[in-house]
Amino acid sequence: MTSRTSLSSWQTLLAHAEDSKQVHLNELFANDSERFDKFSIKLPNLLLDYSKNLVTEETMTKLVTLAQECDLEAWREKMFNGDKINRTEDRAVLHSALRNRAKSPFLLDGINITEQVEHTLAKMKAFSISVREGHWCGYSGKRITDIVNIGVGGSNLGPQMVTEALKQYSDNSLNVHYVSNVDGTQIADVLRPLNPEKVLFIVSSKTFTTTETMTNANTARDWLIASSFDEKSVLKHFVAVSANTENAVDFGINKENIFDMWDWVGGRFSLWSAIGLPIALDLGFDKFIELLEGAHEMDLHFQQTPLRDNA
Repeated sequence: MTSRTSLSSWQTLLAHAEDSKQVHLNELFANDSERFDKFSIKLPNLLLDYSKNLVTEETMTKLVTLAQECDLEAWREKMFNGDKINRTEDRAVLHSALRNRAKSPFLLDGINITEQVEHTLAKMKAFSISVREGHWCGYSGKRITDIVNIGVGGSNLGPQMVTEALKQYSDNSLNVHYVSNVDGTQIADVLRPLNPEKVLFIVSSKTFTTTETMTNANTARDWLIASSFDEKSVLKHFVAVSANTENAVDFGINKENIFDMWDWVGGRFSLWSAIGLPIALDLGFDKFIELLEGAHEMDLHFQQTPLRDNA
């Protein structure tokens, strides 16, 4: 595909943007009493108001023309169809399949990935309920009070963003912490006030080889064993989200406590997968499903709505 910056529609927009610098927002509202209605999109659970930007009907027409010249609608269809649009890694991009609440079958390379997703969700549900209700206990039989998520990139930022944004929905039965920095200061600060007997670690790494993640995971493991004097305590205090079962088992994690990841889930879009386990633990699994349902609603809107009215 031609670079979008070389398209005629892009050049037209550049010129239009330059002209728009001469216009004041107050002037646009004064000249059009229906501006808010024209330049906002109302959905059942979302209002997107872009009326307070320097846009006009002409701007929107030119933007839609650019989207059409970029063949956005065809690329959108390819993504939802499971085409390998991640060309650098030759992979499908199917974060939408993780939140497909219609649960309709989706075949990728002959495998129904909807079944895989539902299996992992069921496992997340059982685990999160077990921890939240106090059935899953640490090596000394004490209830888990703190969750420490160890990961980098999307394995850290996605869940952390959601638990921060939705903290008013948490019942605060568990405290969730995030460790991503390879500098030992961060994990030391997180662990210092915690009781090793009451901490559950989630090690999130697709390959289970990421340097930053494994450095911090080993630090946490050493910290736990220094308290328990027993390497088997790792079984009660560590779970993994990974595609590399062998490495996670070698680390000391029970195979039953490894949650699947798939290569068709890009890191930055992975919070909808088992990478979102800290969200389910913090908010409760029912609210994690609500999150998926809201995302699915937006997926349908993105798929079905004409560009001009598409949030």
